[in-house]
Amino acid sequence: MKFIHTADIHLDSPLSGLAAYKDAPADLLRTVTRDAFTRLVDEAIEEAVDFMVIAGDLYDGSWKDYNTGHFFCREMGRLNKAGIPVYCCWATMMPIAR
Repeated sequence: MKFIHTADIHLDSPLSGLAAYKDAPADLLRTVTRDAFTRLVDEAIEEAVDFMVIAGDLYDGSWKDYNTGHFFCREMGRLNKAGIPVYCCWATMMPIAR
């Protein structure tokens, strides 16, 4: 059996602490959580894992708009198409848990 376990993804985190660093590449860093999640889904599909576990803090508080949810659903659709089930454990920082 082969699976992927991940946690604390914090999709679309606002990274508000970056404002303290004038030379921080904020625009570049704002997409890293999506890029990393897409790569994780790519790896799951390439490795043909039996399932994926997302253990909490998928999101980083409330969404500023629905693009975060659309992105996540699109990635879940790719896993579904590959026949890979996903098990999520909701955590306190996720909107569904509030």
